[in-house]
Amino acid sequence: MITCLGMHVLGGLEQTSDIDQVQIAIDEFRVCGDRLVTPQLNTPPSIAQIQRAFDDDEFEPYYQPKIMLNGGELKGAEVLARWNHPRLGLLSPAYFLPTLEAHHLIDKLLARLLEKGLMLQKALALILPPVELAFNVHASQLGSTTFVDQVEKALSELRLPAHGLLFEITETGLVDSTANSLENLIRLRLMGCGLAMDDFGSGYSSLQRLCDLPFSQLKLDGSFVCELESHPGHRAIIESAVRLADSLGLLLVVEGVETSEQREHLRQMGCSIGQGYGLARPMSGTHFFQYCLDAERGKRDYLFTA
Repeated sequence: MITCLGMHVLGGLEQTSDIDQVQIAIDEFRVCGDRLVTPQLNTPPSIAQIQRAFDDDEFEPYYQPKIMLNGGELKGAEVLARWNHPRLGLLSPAYFLPTLEAHHLIDKLLARLLEKGLMLQKALALILPPVELAFNVHASQLGSTTFVDQVEKALSELRLPAHGLLFEITETGLVDSTANSLENLIRLRLMGCGLAMDDFGSGYSSLQRLCDLPFSQLKLDGSFVCELESHPGHRAIIESAVRLADSLGLLLVVEGVETSEQREHLRQMGCSIGQGYGLARPMSGTHFFQYCLDAERGKRDYLFTA
């Protein structure tokens, strides 16, 4: 309901919360760096506004880390699109993606995000171990005859290995897969890129697709985590996903981790990788660069003291 209303969640508070807890949630939001704004969705931006944003280089990648639940090590990051509007502030994709889709500009957005993401990855590689970056692929892009060539060209220009990239595809995007879509998925895997089935369990789930398509990662939808402690059915689904991923040789990433209690429950259930505001919020490239430096420094300090 919150998503449908275009609202942004600062955090969860119990009924007995006092004003101090509310202030803590607001203060945490102020420093997170991802202050999203979603204007009224009945007034989407015009194509002229979108073109100006491209010309002025206002679309930016934000990075949300994927974290090892047992130990806290950085596993990688998902690259998310943000519009840094000069007047309205940082805009959510819910506001501008419909216009991009309607005017077939999704490829242009991905190319911009991919270029900036790979440049950051290149800079990190000079001083840190490789950091895997995950990009969301729209259903319309899967069938493109030039999509994989663009990815290959971008990697070649910066001399980066393909195994540092992962592409996330939603279940709904696979419903009407064409021959070109399947060929692109296979070509990406043959190049060395990773593939993730995103939001698993929230759409038109097909276990057969997990067997037929060359996925390397499974991302469990965060809706199963929010009621983990109170809904036995959700707990059973998460435990089943852990066994399923393990049986198929896939990495399982659990989305929507919001609290330390959820993190501990998931860890005890055998989940190894998590993503969510309770672990790390989306952040700009500058902040993510520093985040990676701090994460590596913390790992080295732990090894030294151990």
